[in-house]
Amino acid sequence: MRGATCSVAGSVSHAAALLILLLSGCTTLEVYRAYPGPDLPDAAVATVELKPGIFGKPWARIDGVDVDAEKFRSVKLLPGVHRIEWNRTFGVSYLVDPRMFAEYRHSATVTLEPGRTYRLQSDRTTGPGYRVYFWIEDAVTGNVVYGSKKP
Repeated sequence: MRGATCSVAGSVSHAAALLILLLSGCTTLEVYRAYPGPDLPDAAVATVELKPGIFGKPWARIDGVDVDAEKFRSVKLLPGVHRIEWNRTFGVSYLVDPRMFAEYRHSATVTLEPGRTYRLQSDRTTGPGYRVYFWIEDAVTGNVVYGSKKP
């Protein structure tokens, strides 16, 4: 009887480990390569990190191409000028929006440098004078390369 119990417990722990492995594999986000030709080293491309949202579906459009921020964690681009659009959905007071969330979209034209990684950021204030801020920052230095951080 003890052997059967250990065998069942062993099977359960193996099944649990397999389930955890499968679930963790489902949450792995991919990198979207937005340029033609062969893969280039990171030093030759610019990387834009996408930030998954808490509310609503995260969304980005780079040079007119929609990129699913739930599927892709970053986008690799050739250096140069790019048009980047992104959204952010915030939970808000019923007085701001009866749905209790508000989506904002923003667009920017920026020059991205090779070997650099950039983050699409956004934040908001609360209370009277409610404002939303969008900016792009260098992921290594934290320097803002476009827009303004929330004060």
